[in-house]
Amino acid sequence: MQLPKDARKLVLHDRLWSAAGRLAGGTGDEVLVLDNRGAPRSRDVDVCIVTNCTFPGGNAATTLTEALAFEAAGLSVAIVHCSIKSSPWKWNRVSVRYRPVLGRMISAHWVERISCRTVIVRAPRMMMTQAFARLVPKIRPERAIFVVNNSAHSEDGGAIFSWPALHRRVADLDWPQKELCPTSPIIREESARDLAGTDVTDVLSERDWPPVLDEEAFRFAPHPRFGRPTVIGRHARDHPGKWLEDPAELLAAYPAEDPAIRVRILGGATAAARVLGRVPAGWEVLPFGTDGVQAYLDTLDVFVNFPSPERHEAFGRTVVEANLAGVPVLLPPRFEATFGDLAFYCRPDEVRGLIARLGEDDAGRLAYLSACRDLAVALYCTPSLLRRLKDGEGVGRPHLAEPLRAWRAGVMARA
Repeated sequence: MQLPKDARKLVLHDRLWSAAGRLAGGTGDEVLVLDNRGAPRSRDVDVCIVTNCTFPGGNAATTLTEALAFEAAGLSVAIVHCSIKSSPWKWNRVSVRYRPVLGRMISAHWVERISCRTVIVRAPRMMMTQAFARLVPKIRPERAIFVVNNSAHSEDGGAIFSWPALHRRVADLDWPQKELCPTSPIIREESARDLAGTDVTDVLSERDWPPVLDEEAFRFAPHPRFGRPTVIGRHARDHPGKWLEDPAELLAAYPAEDPAIRVRILGGATAAARVLGRVPAGWEVLPFGTDGVQAYLDTLDVFVNFPSPERHEAFGRTVVEANLAGVPVLLPPRFEATFGDLAFYCRPDEVRGLIARLGEDDAGRLAYLSACRDLAVALYCTPSLLRRLKDGEGVGRPHLAEPLRAWRAGVMARA
């Protein structure tokens, strides 16, 4: 079928810039190039998700899960990839993780008109781009949800976006029923701090919009008793911000010389090796993609996640994944605002004692983990997403019922 003249111009535009991109270095195995020619430029859907689809991390996992959950509930979905890159040859590049939903995707510069009941806009840096500003008049929602899913500050102190500018941008957009939702209490607190002393009106919603996970993707299989040695681990990107910066604290959180503990890392440990001068002999390090996250979690007795104190962690999907798989979680105290009763909190030098205490009461631990699974499903899985969309519900704080709260508090107090 003959394409309209404006679409033919876009095809030529993309072909020329794709050729320039290939000369500049190609795409690699982890990147797909969207072919927008078969995508309707105008459409009417129930939900439109607008985000930057370049990266393969938590945002990609959340976008995929949301889209598939909405469709399973009978809702029609469109995903608009709005690149943060200024170079046109990068505008159509998306992570290979989006392969299952390519039929629902379109690049922002191809959109002519999208009418929808709800638009979900995620990624604050993207919201501040000219590409997003050009896209806004082409989308006609009945309501708009803006999700702040990362901190405004990088680990090195640099600015990723400006909270005052983001509040102004959302306030100025000509869309109805707008909500600016933080992904967690940590991000909510950051917004308040950065707005303090300014004359900017706070337009933050009263409800959070945390990531959503597919509960069916994780098998609840807690260990009846801890192994000998006890296996602890973490899985995350191998980035300096994901590791403690003090060698003594790093080895306290992930002991290398204790014969009672075995450390199994998924995702690489090059950044940790730079801190320690080596990869400890007592660590087993696995790259991503070895067997999958579920298979990895099945091998762990305890999940331990101690990122850099400078890390402004917006949420932490891996914590909820451990909850769903039945693995107890140890975190620094600053995460309690987000995860509440779903984890145990301690300093790095308290990790061994807490692990030992958890291994002393198998019946109590198993009852606690079962309750954590149920609570994680209620708060962070697809039923919660559909309630948020349909009924405008917020996400409650992670609090367990007594006596499990008392059991958890006792473990931390006596560890």
